[in-house]
Amino acid sequence: MLSHHVTHKGERRHPLWLEITRIVLSLVILWKGLEFIANIHVFTDFMMNSSVPVAILLSLLVHIIIVAHIFGAIALFTGSYVRAACILQMPVIIMALAFRGLAADILNPYAAVWVSLAILCALILVLLKDKHDTLDKANSKN
Repeated sequence: MLSHHVTHKGERRHPLWLEITRIVLSLVILWKGLEFIANIHVFTDFMMNSSVPVAILLSLLVHIIIVAHIFGAIALFTGSYVRAACILQMPVIIMALAFRGLAADILNPYAAVWVSLAILCALILVLLKDKHDTLDKANSKN
């Protein structure tokens, strides 16, 4: 009886289509993060030909992008801190869209504009519709 109540409450709060969207989004973000790691040699070549401050900034930026993608994908997949993961992913995707013309080799994982736009739209959708976050659980107790 209790398990039926909990299951029913979960189904009512989390539509299946939103859960599927969140999980697929997490897998796509993880895939893009791993693809970004696979193309890291392009960044190292670019950093070798840059000045020291630019190379340090690029190195920091690359590591931030990788960490954001990996941890964001894990958080989205597990359903914990969904809003924080979406908010942290958005600047990465927006910058990829803004600098898509920078160099096709450097931003190869984001070369397809439609993929970045689809990820951004899905992030916004999940951010606005998902009530799976820990903050929501704390607010619902009050």
